[in-house]
Amino acid sequence: MARKFRGTETVKVDGKGRMSVPARMRKHFELCDPDFATSNTGRAQLVAVHGPDWWNWLELYTIDAIAEIDEQIDGLTRGSIERRWLEQLMNGQSIELEIDREGRLMLPQKLREKLGFANGAEVTFASSGDYLKVYLPESPPKDVAEVEEFAAAKGDGFDPRVYVGQAATEAGTHGPISGSGT
Repeated sequence: MARKFRGTETVKVDGKGRMSVPARMRKHFELCDPDFATSNTGRAQLVAVHGPDWWNWLELYTIDAIAEIDEQIDGLTRGSIERRWLEQLMNGQSIELEIDREGRLMLPQKLREKLGFANGAEVTFASSGDYLKVYLPESPPKDVAEVEEFAAAKGDGFDPRVYVGQAATEAGTHGPISGSGT
């Protein structure tokens, strides 16, 4: 299982289209790049998934996390619509990038234009488990708003950690799901 990112940071895009990857997040990319320790480049590799035209964010995956995802996709039936869709998203709508020795990530012009990451723009790096979402703070990804609406509907004082035990039960580690009849 891939290591998890933690936290949210905001940085600015410089005049050359570079963004400084926050130090603790950069360290995570380095730790999860099997070739980083043995290479002399001082540059951590990662995969940026930019998705279809309507995506207004990037997903940045460590090399370990993307290898795990690739393995899961390879486990799907060759030629199935699910596999082809995931291959298109995770392989066809992605690009391999590296963090330079100064800790900066350089996005190609085409991606900066697609995402609105202009010179001086502030962008948010938000942890999402084993990857980071990168987006403009004024236009977060749709699922961020969905999660906020879901949480608001639960009311003040609701503890979302109740779902943690539920996930283990659904995975079969603590017996059958209540009411499943098994």
